[in-house]
Amino acid sequence: MSSFERAIDSQFSHLGKNATFHARSNNDSSVLKDIKIIARRPDGYFDLGEESIHAENPQFEFRVSEVASPSRGDEVHLNGKVYRIEEDPRLDLHQLVWIAKALPFDYL
Repeated sequence: MSSFERAIDSQFSHLGKNATFHARSNNDSSVLKDIKIIARRPDGYFDLGEESIHAENPQFEFRVSEVASPSRGDEVHLNGKVYRIEEDPRLDLHQLVWIAKALPFDYL
């Protein structure tokens, strides 16, 4: 195990939250997996004419070692809420963590 992998594992054990990953894009829609995620809400500002709108966009980070190939349409169940991954997740610089933008399912 590399030093990066140990650092990532430490980060997830201290900051991560328990969640369930539901691979909805898979043909077998019953694929559920308990994982640790780090939930973030980066700010976004959108111009609308002369005004701008502030929005928080849910973003989840989870380890490649726990979810090998997430896809758009998969779901994350966290604290009783369901979030749907809205874009194909991207890998971090070291290829150890998936970064996925999501929306609460009740918004869809």
